Amino acid sequence: MSITVITASIFSTPAFAGNWYVSYSNDEMRDTSTKILMLSSENKHEFSFPYAGGTSMTLVLRSAKTTLQKGQKASDLKVSEAIVYIDKGQFICQAYDQCYVSVKFDSSPIEKYSVLKPQDHSSDSFFIKNSKKFIKQAANSKKVIIEANFYNESNKQFKFDLADMDKAKESD
Repeated sequence: MSITVITASIFSTPAFAGNWYVSYSNDEMRDTSTKILMLSSENKHEFSFPYAGGTSMTLVLRSAKTTLQKGQKASDLKVSEAIVYIDKGQFICQAYDQCYVSVKFDSSPIEKYSVLKPQDHSSDSFFIKNSKKFIKQAANSKKVIIEANFYNESNKQFKFDLADMDKAKESD
């Protein structure tokens, strides 16, 4: 699944800060399904032109594309991949091959997570390399702060209320 599909899901979902939303992507041709959880940041940052108007971040957790077994539902799928998306602006990396973000779960120490750029080379999203660890910590935490570096903006921090991940609302 490309980031374009994720982006389309994000924009078609009324993602309000503090509320988890769940959607499903079904590939009829391949008979596969993907579960997607989305959460918008509680805060925004005002970036300079041409990204003015308040920038927020969206945390996306998704499952692998899965062929559902008899009786299995897409809602039963477990998320295994963590992606971060920014609605305005561009992520930048300090080093060509070592991109990372700083992450703080609850009152735990700050950790650096390596990130990967999407295959389409877009600069508005990245994939967290150690998604399994990130998702496990997210599931066991109440809040997270993600700090990333942005073009012409330096580092900015985005806060997320992780409560009720297991009660994500179906998107319309």
